[in-house]
Amino acid sequence: MNKILLLILLMLMFYIDKKRGFKLFLSICLNFIILMIMFYFIAIGINPIVVSLIGCFIISYIILYFVNERNVKTESSMKSIIIVLVILAVIIFGMTIFSRIAGFGYESFEEINMFSYDVNIDFTNIAIAIILIGLIGATVDSSIAISSVLFEVYENNKKLSKKELFNSGINIGKDILCTTANTLLFAFLGEFMTLLIWFESLHYSLGEIINAKTFCAEMIRILFSGMGCVLVIPITAYITVQTIFKLKKNPYLMHKEL
Repeated sequence: MNKILLLILLMLMFYIDKKRGFKLFLSICLNFIILMIMFYFIAIGINPIVVSLIGCFIISYIILYFVNERNVKTESSMKSIIIVLVILAVIIFGMTIFSRIAGFGYESFEEINMFSYDVNIDFTNIAIAIILIGLIGATVDSSIAISSVLFEVYENNKKLSKKELFNSGINIGKDILCTTANTLLFAFLGEFMTLLIWFESLHYSLGEIINAKTFCAEMIRILFSGMGCVLVIPITAYITVQTIFKLKKNPYLMHKEL
């Protein structure tokens, strides 16, 4: 069944865009392999935060450069993503320790009871790694969208000042953020629906559901993903504007890089 679905996905991507469709499908496969390698390194005891940061950089590189090719738009986007990941890694580290979302909730005990707990891995670091991996997709999507549109805006109106172009980037980001936030919310609810039904079947009160460790952990992850999408908007807009005005001195180079 999985093979049939993969084949259908490849055919649809190839139908929409023959060149990029195949590259996009291949990038998905490569990113899956990268994730498996990351999980292996974490399992053998390498620091999960370091592994997840390096893995997220590689995944971002594949998404941006392999599919969209190397140009000033993808360069601006990549710089923005690196900055956002570093900022969020620091914030997440502090918040994860404070909130104590590491490990398993009561709801998971029955599933993991048959396994050994002696894994010699810091689950606080695992929680941080999960959040970083979870937010990379939406962050990359928002960043490349803002960068690409800003270059198009400049190409159509080269009289715009830095401030005007930056404000255009922020306005574009607001529209993107609206849809991205809802996408993240529904992805969270869809993933969490089974557990919510389980809570209801056991007659959990609203207070018990909200205070459940599993619910809090998932909610914190979705909020950090939203934070990543918010942070990447001004950072990408600023870096892209600076890049545009730097290349403005050489129109030929600007056209060539695009």
